[in-house]
Amino acid sequence: MYTRAMLAFLDYDGTLTTHECNEIVLTRFVGDAWRPLEAEAKADRMGHAEVFDRQIGLIRAPRAELLGALVAAAAPAPGLPAFLAGLEARGGRPVIVSAGLREAIAAVWSREHLPPVELHASELVGGGPRGGPPYRLAFSGVLGDCPRCGPKACKGAALRALRRPGELVVAFGDGASDLCPAREADLTFARGHLAKRCAAEGLEWRELNDFGTVLAQVDEWLARREAQRSGGRSEARR
Repeated sequence: MYTRAMLAFLDYDGTLTTHECNEIVLTRFVGDAWRPLEAEAKADRMGHAEVFDRQIGLIRAPRAELLGALVAAAAPAPGLPAFLAGLEARGGRPVIVSAGLREAIAAVWSREHLPPVELHASELVGGGPRGGPPYRLAFSGVLGDCPRCGPKACKGAALRALRRPGELVVAFGDGASDLCPAREADLTFARGHLAKRCAAEGLEWRELNDFGTVLAQVDEWLARREAQRSGGRSEARR
């Protein structure tokens, strides 16, 4: 078992949940109108934060209906409760950094009785009566500037701001916005679009299938890395 303090840097939608809740809800309220914007993010032609802000701006449903739909669509990823409990037992800390809506994420966390987590997410700002549409997003101030993601929109900058000296950083994600933190992390657990990008760039990553196996995989990876380093030191002394 590893002994270093560990920061689990977590995306929410499609990573901590079994499905992309945002996509389900966008399709329900605006059909396929959100898809061309998503393609722009995956092609790195537009930052994900700007894309999601524009997608949310398409929705005209009442605030309570929108938030309720996001909560109803969410189910925890396999093994998540056990992972969070194991991380806490080892003295690690989970941090969620998401462009998703803070109210919806917090409601899901409470509904599922999951352990406390540090949460940096977006606020839904409505321009109409009672906070209704047209909507925009007020992103978390922990996000920073990045040529790829845009101003005050980068999760990689957030990771640098949140990481403590000496911490092992394990990132988790599935989308275009998670590539920058994957580049900064010691190890990344990825699925979907992020998995393809990690493989293409030769990053240190593992497929994310079940959170229940993550800590054992981290232990195995650290043991292998330490063995390689020890072997390298032995060769250098010869």
